[in-house]
Amino acid sequence: MRRVFTTLIEALFRVLFTYDCLGKENLPASGPAVVAANHPSYLDPVLLSLQVRRPIRFMAWDALFRVPLLGALIRTFGAFPVDTRRGKGREAYERAKALVLSGEVVGLFPEGHRSRTGWMEPHLREGAARLSWETGALLVPATIAGAYRAWPHFQALPRPARIRVRYHEAIDPAPYRGQPEEVALPALLAELQRRVDRSLQPGVKADLRMMLLYAAPAPLPRAHEVAAAALVAIVLLLHGRGPVSLLPSAAYLGYLGLDGRFVPQSRLAKWIRNVSPVVFLLASGPALLRALGSPPVPAGAALVAILAGAIYPYVYVRRRTAMTFLRGMVLAFALEGAAQGLWPSPAGPHAALALYAAAFAIAARTVFWRYAAAILVLYAIGVPLLVGWSVGLSLHLLAGLVAATLALAFPYRLRAGNLSSAVSLARPEPIE
Repeated sequence: MRRVFTTLIEALFRVLFTYDCLGKENLPASGPAVVAANHPSYLDPVLLSLQVRRPIRFMAWDALFRVPLLGALIRTFGAFPVDTRRGKGREAYERAKALVLSGEVVGLFPEGHRSRTGWMEPHLREGAARLSWETGALLVPATIAGAYRAWPHFQALPRPARIRVRYHEAIDPAPYRGQPEEVALPALLAELQRRVDRSLQPGVKADLRMMLLYAAPAPLPRAHEVAAAALVAIVLLLHGRGPVSLLPSAAYLGYLGLDGRFVPQSRLAKWIRNVSPVVFLLASGPALLRALGSPPVPAGAALVAILAGAIYPYVYVRRRTAMTFLRGMVLAFALEGAAQGLWPSPAGPHAALALYAAAFAIAARTVFWRYAAAILVLYAIGVPLLVGWSVGLSLHLLAGLVAATLALAFPYRLRAGNLSSAVSLARPEPIE
């Protein structure tokens, strides 16, 4: 039953959080062990358990076991109830010690609570170190990176983020067991923290940089955003639509200007802005095709859906890669418009835009690229076959490939800012 649950939840986490787990071989295949990790989110026990074969027995607040469904789920993952009332800590420790002595793996979070900053707290509780020191069980440090951005303590629900769990080489307590308790336990905790922080620091710095980026003022209109507005205006004007044809482009440029002055900045606001030129061109597509004398695109909703799916993985990649892809999508629209002028085809946008997204995903090795590329290539070929294949479709396919080639050859250049100086190795104050 546990394997079924973990397989299903792992599939869900890989989509929502692009979850990955490294160093699983550092968890002993048999015998007692103590897993100790940083504690950035509510997700941590599940994140540590998903890709390891052995169940990790985590302490959990006993009230959670009385919650329908949740209680059954955490039992499946091997959690055991703990009375968190004052004075009951020794009882919980003895329960964990008994599990270790019976040869099981017990998981603890030495911070004792979720992190307020994303960093591992400097003052750790000694439970994990003591458990290893008293029983002789290996102490296995683990780092959870990205979970603080997915579900920080001040946020009600999780959001998409890239999460990576890394199990480090186990610490053998044998050299410490000959030392006095007041020397051995701080030394074990210091070594544990050193190993966790070594891989945690880059992830936390990236998370903080992204938080600062999302809160930063909106940029001025970018070149490819202005190009999208100009493309629509020029095509409609040249084909006799009159001054009224300028209204959509003027409205879009107005949004770009207002975004920098009046729209509160957040992750959602930034991503609406990033995808806005693609949305604008999709909305203007029917009018552009009529102006060019091309037939309407059948199954327009399917095209919108496949492009939305193609854009989704870029939520997780580096900002430069995401912006390169979105800017290249504007170029793909422009080249597809030129192809429509040379060889009108109702299936052309399906072929050109989907093939652009597939080629970019393959070359950039983006998140889910194997699955995304396969689906997009099948779509780029399959839909035209259903709608009506013609020799001229090769021109539209070429438009998509050329757009991808140019986008990758000339990647988006991020504007230099002061975000890097704002994120230092100094431990920050809590972000509320």
